[in-house]
Amino acid sequence: MRAATEAIIGRVTGSLANPSTLLLGRFDRRGHLRFTGRTHPLGMVQRRELAPLLSPPRLQRRGIVAHPWPQPLPASWSGQLDRPEPLRYVQVEPTVVAEIEVDTAFEHRRWRHRVWYVRPRLDLSVYDVPLLLGDEADPFWDAAAGA
Repeated sequence: MRAATEAIIGRVTGSLANPSTLLLGRFDRRGHLRFTGRTHPLGMVQRRELAPLLSPPRLQRRGIVAHPWPQPLPASWSGQLDRPEPLRYVQVEPTVVAEIEVDTAFEHRRWRHRVWYVRPRLDLSVYDVPLLLGDEADPFWDAAAGA
């Protein structure tokens, strides 16, 4: 069973000009961007649509980029159990919201299976994306909407 929801594009595989997959996240209650899943490979139309929206991360202080996820990403985080190799990625400024379709299997604060990218949600801020609450919570519950 699939459901539509939103997530923040936190990193990409490939390059900013030609992203292969998206690494997605949501903010937790403390405001930390947490990894929640990876998309299936993007089609050429999707890559062209996203490339102009992605930008490199801004330097926070003294030339350092604040980055909440390890580089490379552990294979177990991205669901690469068939090829348990760490996943290298490119950092992006986490300002773009993506509409995605997800399998409702959700555990350890991540979608168990890869998700399907639908489109960018330019009408939404990253703060409109539902919070990542925890394993016991419904990942589709939207606190802002109260539903």
